[in-house]
Amino acid sequence: MTQDVLPAEPGTSSGRRSDLEADAVHAFGVFAAHLSFTAAAATLHITQPSLHVKIRKLGAALGVELYRRQGRGLVLTEAGRQLAAYAHDAHRRADDLLATLRGTSGTVGVAAGRGACRWVVADGLRALAASGRNLTVTTARREAALTALHDGRVDIAVIGYEPPPGTLHSRRLAAYAQVHVVPSDHPHATRPGVTVADLSGAALVVPPAERPHRRALDRALADTGVPWRVAAEVDGWDLQVHLAGLGVGTTVVNGCVPPPPGWVAVPVTDLPTVTYWSVWRPGRDALLAESLALLHTQLSETVGTVPNVLPGHTATRTVGTVPTVLPTVLRTPGREAD
Repeated sequence: MTQDVLPAEPGTSSGRRSDLEADAVHAFGVFAAHLSFTAAAATLHITQPSLHVKIRKLGAALGVELYRRQGRGLVLTEAGRQLAAYAHDAHRRADDLLATLRGTSGTVGVAAGRGACRWVVADGLRALAASGRNLTVTTARREAALTALHDGRVDIAVIGYEPPPGTLHSRRLAAYAQVHVVPSDHPHATRPGVTVADLSGAALVVPPAERPHRRALDRALADTGVPWRVAAEVDGWDLQVHLAGLGVGTTVVNGCVPPPPGWVAVPVTDLPTVTYWSVWRPGRDALLAESLALLHTQLSETVGTVPNVLPGHTATRTVGTVPTVLPTVLRTPGREAD
């Protein structure tokens, strides 16, 4: 009879599967979520010394360092991140099993950026919430969302711009043209599309320099060699279009973002389409199949009408295998939702 053995330092641990005691692993999972012994002990309703002992013994049994100090805080080691993902998976699978036995819906956690939550997957999140699942939503930028996914704190991450890492499973959610948001009396307002060169001399409301959208826009403007200036630097599409609507400057945003009242979104035809993906860890396809279907279901069709858009300007969201299709300005009444 063989015994499953986990990697361990010789002479320091047994590294056996039995070392993954459910209580200690669960305690470590809670600690990993908080990275604070005080908060984790309070959540578990045990004392801090007891929690310290549990985690110290678990690390010693496995022969690995699970966390370390970094400055004034604590961070997980790679082994700690793997164990945290295992702990969260085990807890989630237990929840799902109980839900199945009781005939109720399970739990699903989604991490996405502020803009994606509001304009890309809002309908999908509504469908997930209406399904009766215990839905938790975390707003996080790309790297933070992927870290939460790797650590097992969320089940699905929604990311945009750059493709997902090849080590994860993913599915395209939607793709959007980048649009120049201008007032109705602007020379671009009646055009079906503009180019980066047409932004020459523009005063633009832009994201901070480190944001992916800003980096891509900076490169495109520099490559074209057109002069422009920063009218405002703000974080968030909602603030970009809000400040534009106040007359601070014009702005370039993803086509899913509705312009302010009296303004028009005109596609910038030589800027790349921005694609969004849902991403999850391997081995969880079957477990997440229904949740992913709900998250994607509203993206299979154009839905709703965006208010406060000039008649004659329509932008369509493209879905699935979409990189070559862009939302366009059409000469039809009304505007469909981005």
